[in-house]
Amino acid sequence: MSRLNISQRTESPIIVQIQNLQPNTQYFYVFEFYGIEKITAEYLMTIYNKEKDYVFKIDLDQPMFQFKTFGLIGQAYSFNFSASGCARSASISEIFIDIYQNTHPQFFFMLGDLHYRDIDKDSIDEFDFAYKQVFGSATQRYLYQQVPFEYQFDDHDFGKNDADGRSPTRKVANLLYWKYVPHGNLHNLLPLFQDEELTNFPSEIKDLDEITEQNIGTYRYQIIGRTILITLDLRTFQNLEILGDQFESQRNERSVLGKQQRQWLLVILDRVAITEWIQAVIFISSVNFHGEFWEQFPYEQLLIAEKLSYIQEDKDKQVLIISSDSHMTGMKNGQNSFIQTLGLKYKYGLQETMCGSLDKSGSCKTQPLTFGPWLGKNHYTNIEIQDTELRTCIIVRGFEKKTLLFFYNTCDDILKGLQGKVKCPFDVLMRVVYVIASLLVSFGFLIVLYFIVKKCHRNSMRYSLVMREK
Repeated sequence: MSRLNISQRTESPIIVQIQNLQPNTQYFYVFEFYGIEKITAEYLMTIYNKEKDYVFKIDLDQPMFQFKTFGLIGQAYSFNFSASGCARSASISEIFIDIYQNTHPQFFFMLGDLHYRDIDKDSIDEFDFAYKQVFGSATQRYLYQQVPFEYQFDDHDFGKNDADGRSPTRKVANLLYWKYVPHGNLHNLLPLFQDEELTNFPSEIKDLDEITEQNIGTYRYQIIGRTILITLDLRTFQNLEILGDQFESQRNERSVLGKQQRQWLLVILDRVAITEWIQAVIFISSVNFHGEFWEQFPYEQLLIAEKLSYIQEDKDKQVLIISSDSHMTGMKNGQNSFIQTLGLKYKYGLQETMCGSLDKSGSCKTQPLTFGPWLGKNHYTNIEIQDTELRTCIIVRGFEKKTLLFFYNTCDDILKGLQGKVKCPFDVLMRVVYVIASLLVSFGFLIVLYFIVKKCHRNSMRYSLVMREK
């Protein structure tokens, strides 16, 4: 048993490290409090058991929590996780309860916009308050107490809308991520090759003055069995670097990754390609990879697409891109996954699933799609890795609350061969509305111009008559 001496006035998250755990094992744990009058068994029952879905032991008055460790790295291991993004600040939506009760994921990946505070200054207090609102929500807390929590910020929880590396919140957003979010080693390069010397990972930062260009950023990867999850940080370094003359036609193009993250990513993808035991790649992009955002950074988009396509087609590994931000749920099977730049159109056949939103209004930011889009809130996606010695498959299921929206299997050649070209439901309508509005504006301008000319003509005629009378 581990005992901690904690002051009642402690407001920072408490870190408890548990060692010597066995792989692929279910663990249970409880909290017991001593010397704190406010925290009683009845209080805990009120706080932690609001949804009446916890397991209690007969001889304990405390709620019991649980987690399951992953399988050994390099060995076949099946698991599932759920993912989504875009939740209103302090959301108490029941979608968080549905995610756990409907899919029982081994972990939940929050893909960005954990809140919509849109903070525009380097205020630690405001970011503190935003995180406390999230974890103070009964329904969000319910999910995050049941399963491990993975998270990558996007724009609204990093700064204002479309915030990038020039945002005044850049350092604070990273600092508070280190403070509140459970995470492994950032910027990591191991354990793809066990015989290499241990990389010096960025140390945990506890003060703004400790942040440097070498330790800032939340990009990382995690290996579960024979599956690697690669997560990008698309905000911290965006628009800070101009790629330069070494990229020829891209000399004036800005970078979304930054030099350090780009070099790290290329090393990881090259290693994945030559590491035989890695069978599946989950590529996490908080924003749609086949969408308008990435089209602003065509060099890096093409660079990533070429690497992932090589891993998928030449190395015969399963590759799936997971994204959010678009406030819609959908799936691209690769048949219509094009990247356009400099007037050219490239097809890489990459599969991407768009997840969300949790409880924000709908929009549509990528097309065409194989399945979807389903716009609006109460959406999430469950990703299941079926990994056996015979083969590895990725199963994708999209949900609205507890209703299945679509099913996709990366090993199903029929689903992979569908030529679906589904577009946003309002795309054609909006184009018509735009044309009509343009015509009305033009017509209105002509009418106004006509009356102005007419009035000027009348004034001119009056002036001529007056001059004649004189």
